Amino acid sequence: MGNPQAGSGTVAPAAAQAPRRRSIPLKPFFVAWAVLFALTTAWVFATPPSASPDEPAHIVRAASVVRGELVGTPSPAGHIVTVPRYIAESHAVTCFAFNPTVTANCAYTPSADPWESVEAPTTAGLYNPLYYAVVGLPSLVFHDASGIYAMRILSGLLTTLFAALAFAIVATMRNRRLPLLAFAVAVTPMLLFLGGSVNPSALEATATLAVFCGMLAITLSPDASRLTGRAVVVMAGAVVAVNARGLSPLWVALALVVPLLLLADRDALVALLKRRAVIVLIAVVAAGTIAAGLWTVGTNSLANAIEHPDQALSFPGIGASPLVGFQKVFIGTVGYSQGLVGLFGWLDTPAPDVVLYLWGLAIGAIVVGAVVVLRRRRLLVAWLLVAAFLLCPALVQAAYIHGGGMIWQGRYNLPLFLCLIVGLAALLGDTAFVRAPYAWRRIAVIVAVGAAGAQFWAFESTLRRYAVGSNGSMRTYLFGQSAWTPPGGTWLWLALFAVLLVLAAALLLHVSAWSRSEEDDVEPVDAVPVNAVQPTEETAPAAGLTPAGTGL
Repeated sequence: MGNPQAGSGTVAPAAAQAPRRRSIPLKPFFVAWAVLFALTTAWVFATPPSASPDEPAHIVRAASVVRGELVGTPSPAGHIVTVPRYIAESHAVTCFAFNPTVTANCAYTPSADPWESVEAPTTAGLYNPLYYAVVGLPSLVFHDASGIYAMRILSGLLTTLFAALAFAIVATMRNRRLPLLAFAVAVTPMLLFLGGSVNPSALEATATLAVFCGMLAITLSPDASRLTGRAVVVMAGAVVAVNARGLSPLWVALALVVPLLLLADRDALVALLKRRAVIVLIAVVAAGTIAAGLWTVGTNSLANAIEHPDQALSFPGIGASPLVGFQKVFIGTVGYSQGLVGLFGWLDTPAPDVVLYLWGLAIGAIVVGAVVVLRRRRLLVAWLLVAAFLLCPALVQAAYIHGGGMIWQGRYNLPLFLCLIVGLAALLGDTAFVRAPYAWRRIAVIVAVGAAGAQFWAFESTLRRYAVGSNGSMRTYLFGQSAWTPPGGTWLWLALFAVLLVLAAALLLHVSAWSRSEEDDVEPVDAVPVNAVQPTEETAPAAGLTPAGTGL
């Protein structure tokens, strides 16, 4: 894993070895963004309004925040705010929630004046307003239920923006083939489903992933010409992520700190911290985190349900010991992980078993491969990622159970899941099988085709559940009169989603298995020995760092 030329003193200065390159390659970024956004948009229309976890509460929250009402009035049903009637009526179209056999054609008649201002409750009344202030904007323009679809589309646009930034940054890394392919595993059906709903969970996850990938690139593939661009992505992702949900600062802290352990020594870290881009990064992230902390502390959003149970929903387990909370979540890791892959609707519509098995197989292969193949510092980082994924949910539940009950859901761990999959793949990026063309291409085809097929099956089965119910007829679903159909019809979205998946698989195979850019043949810029030249702002490879993991 080391660089055989490091320390030789014979390598030419970095500026003479490689031309200045874009911090963020535009083609991979825009292609990834377009494909991911299109896939997410398919979920937007294939999912009935109010058919994602607590979506009515998030819809009402977004519409109230964008109108300047940041909190509202506490009540047993949630915080009472004033919103247009069509927004408030999103609570009325949840007849299918928690009953998979019930279709989505709720007996509901929209009011004659959907734009009239009315009061409505939201259980998200204390959540950080940043996400809602942006996603709620369409509710100022649309005067009927189409505004809800527009809010979903805007949420999907933001979510996929950060996923595409993470992808583009990984594309700049030297050993990028495996981590690029790992996006097929990281981008689960659940991530696309949540990205296509009004819910901050998916944005929190992809923004955290952008932070993590930026830090991985800085440490694994240091490049002075790209440091500023990578720092900007880390800054934007961190500020958005820490203000997404109450626990977000914890995930962002891990995404920032864990990759730094890949630095070879303290001198390299100190040199990195002296760079202007990094100093600005630290200042901006600190400011964003302070703002998030002030909101969380000022509203007491994390502990409000404990201190004011009359103003919150009641969950089972209240009064139990922290050990019980830790044990239940830790032992139930596999069960909770279903919410990372596919647990749709109001967590009442699981993906088909084969989809879950395929994803479990891919995840297991990456984790086992990492802990078996990696050594020393990289192995330590791999174990830290695995430990964070396994222990953080259990510790959070342990801290909350006595006063608030069992509140943990698998989807809450999406940020750490994305970091785990892409991070382990990046650490494994230069292993022998990736360098064997025939073996690697076969693996890439299996992963890409398997992920595309599983994505389609999850999408189709979820759409069928809302159209005819979980026990409904396939014949009626495809060729008859379904009780509910998405805008444009069932066949439109099935066909479009299939085409998009074929395109996504082909593009992923192109960038991860078949393409070969000039950068593959260029000597890494960080091969310059630290003592061989005096690095400058333009030529220093990310503070003159030696390759992460050199000699390990």
